[in-house]
Amino acid sequence: MVWSTRRRYRMNEMEIPEGWEAEQLQMASSVEIPTEGGYVPQEGDRMVAFDIQYEGDIAHVAATSFLWGGEKEAVYTAGMEVDIPYISGYFCFREGPPLLAMLRHLEAEQVTPACLIVDGHGLAHPRLFGAACWLGVKTGLPTLGIAKDTLVRFEGELAEERGSTLDVVVGDECVGHVLRRRDGIRPVYVSPGHLIRLDVATDIALQLPSKYRIPDPIRWADQAARARAKGEHLANTRECGTLSL
Repeated sequence: MVWSTRRRYRMNEMEIPEGWEAEQLQMASSVEIPTEGGYVPQEGDRMVAFDIQYEGDIAHVAATSFLWGGEKEAVYTAGMEVDIPYISGYFCFREGPPLLAMLRHLEAEQVTPACLIVDGHGLAHPRLFGAACWLGVKTGLPTLGIAKDTLVRFEGELAEERGSTLDVVVGDECVGHVLRRRDGIRPVYVSPGHLIRLDVATDIALQLPSKYRIPDPIRWADQAARARAKGEHLANTRECGTLSL
C-alpha cells in the first residue's frame, strides 16, 4: 500500500521573494545530520518544545521547558508581529524568526536548553529544509521536528503497534520516520533538523510522555499558543509579552 498526504503539496503560485531560494540553499548546506555520534539525551537535559498559532499578522508562540526523564518546568507564551507570507516550501522564513526570538528570550531568563523540538519538520521536507533545520542552523543546537502531517510521500503499511516506523524518503535518502507512538493511534512524522541522528530523533519522539498521539511538551505548547491567539491565558503559563529580533 502507498501512503501519502491527504492532499498533494506543491509550491504555490506566489512569487518567491528575492534571495529566499539562495538563502535556503546556503543554510541547507550548513545542516549537519551525523551518521555516528551527535546529540543523545541524558537524564536531566533541558529541552524546549515549540508551537505557533497565527492570528492575523501576529505569531503567538509557546514553548514548553522540561527535563529529559523528569517533569515539565514551565510553559511560556509571547507574541511577535510577522510580515512574511506563507509560501509553500519556504515556511521556515515565516516560522523560524518567532521561534528564535522566543528562544533568545528564554536564554536571557537563564532557560538554556540542550535540545529543541519543533512542531513541524526538519529534513522531511520537499527542499530538505524545514523549520527545525532553520532553527538548528541559526542556534547551533540539536533540533528535531515532530509533525502531525507529512509533506512528502512514503510507502508501506504502518503496523499498529507502538514504536512501529516507516521510512520517509526524498530522492534516495531516508530523511524521516512515520512513527506510531501509541498502539492503534494515528502516527506522527519525525525528522532530524540539526546535529542529531534520525534514530535518536525517533527515539526521543517515542519516549516523550503522553497518553495522546502528540507528545505532551508539544501538546502543552499548542494549547497555550491557541489560547493566546484567542486572547485567553491558561493557568500556570508564563506570559513573556512582545518579542523582537
